[in-house]
Amino acid sequence: MENNTENANSRTQFILDENGELQEISKDKCKAVEFPIKYKLKNAYEVFVRVEGTENYWISNYGRCVNNLNRKDKDKFYEHKQGKCHYTMFEVERQLVSYPLKPKCKTKRPDKNKEKFEQCFHSNMSAEECNRILEERQKTDEKRIYAIKETKYKRETSPEELVVKTFLAKHWGRHKIWHKDGDESNNWYKNLSFVSEKDYKSLKKGKVTWQELNLVQEYIEYENKASLHAYQVYDGIKTRCGDTKDEDRIRSCYDKTTMWQGWIDNPKSFVKWYLEHYYECGDESMHVDKDLFGNGSSMYHPDFCCILPQGLNVLLANSKKHYFMGCAQQDKVLPLGVQYSRGTGKYFGEISFSGTQKVIKLSEWDTAEEAFEEYKLMKQADILIMAAKYKELVPDYIYDALLKVEVKPY
Repeated sequence: MENNTENANSRTQFILDENGELQEISKDKCKAVEFPIKYKLKNAYEVFVRVEGTENYWISNYGRCVNNLNRKDKDKFYEHKQGKCHYTMFEVERQLVSYPLKPKCKTKRPDKNKEKFEQCFHSNMSAEECNRILEERQKTDEKRIYAIKETKYKRETSPEELVVKTFLAKHWGRHKIWHKDGDESNNWYKNLSFVSEKDYKSLKKGKVTWQELNLVQEYIEYENKASLHAYQVYDGIKTRCGDTKDEDRIRSCYDKTTMWQGWIDNPKSFVKWYLEHYYECGDESMHVDKDLFGNGSSMYHPDFCCILPQGLNVLLANSKKHYFMGCAQQDKVLPLGVQYSRGTGKYFGEISFSGTQKVIKLSEWDTAEEAFEEYKLMKQADILIMAAKYKELVPDYIYDALLKVEVKPY
């Protein structure tokens, strides 16, 4: 199978413009992230860049600041408060110093009273690199003892200041920062712009609107992982649709599932659709779903698909098929959620309500249709309760569709 994630390395990437609309730009216009970190992103467009002049602090284009200053495990981070707030950042300045050996001393002991400054390490230089330079210098001079001297200092700043210094291009004569939407807690980089002192005062007094100033602000774009993530999702769907050598394992769960030919012929069209519809839902993983709007369709198609959090995606997935009296013929499939008891000759439903792993056996009935009607009531009640829980987390069109879900027997 062709790995479409390779396409993510093409010379374009997707970003959001100042209106929050999807835009494709050349990667030649984007800077590479020199010191990437593994930290959960707010969305596919968020990028963490190391704060200039520091080793342990990173700021994102959404105004989130994290640090690993006092962490033994440097892959674990403390996240700072967001919005309109003040930061006191602590950093360590490293210097290479040397000391002469004490005279008439049998052991090599440095004379700490005669410290000599040798070199100031760049603040972005790692501790490992500093130690390497220290070892090289010591090998070339046996008459002195070399050491790294660390001085801790603090720096007063704010998320707004860090964002503009990292993601906004400077403009001559414009030194004040304005939040375009008037919300000073929204530090998304494209909500910020440099304005002149005069324009800032006029904006504060309400004499002029941001739109009336007609100012152009340039932004510094960094390479993000939006396209890479979308192509990985695309490859996963193609695999489920049988585009794999291991078809027996995959297609046993996705019988007759297909992908729309338009997405197969043009993978970038899927990437664009995915990024236009993508949203975050807390810490839940997000999935492409074809059941909520598909009306029973087995095809991944832009008209049938939406993006759902894990909890809702599992909720809408069909239950495992059961058969009349153990027969495996297609015409002997029982209704959704219904099983047959050989011992009693009765039919009954089984359901696990969302958020629990306990399987609840429902009443026994003479017919499969009666058992399904009881299961249907329980399943649709579960869907409505989950819709209420997710109401503020999912787009309105998804919430409205959840209210209209009808559980069908097949």
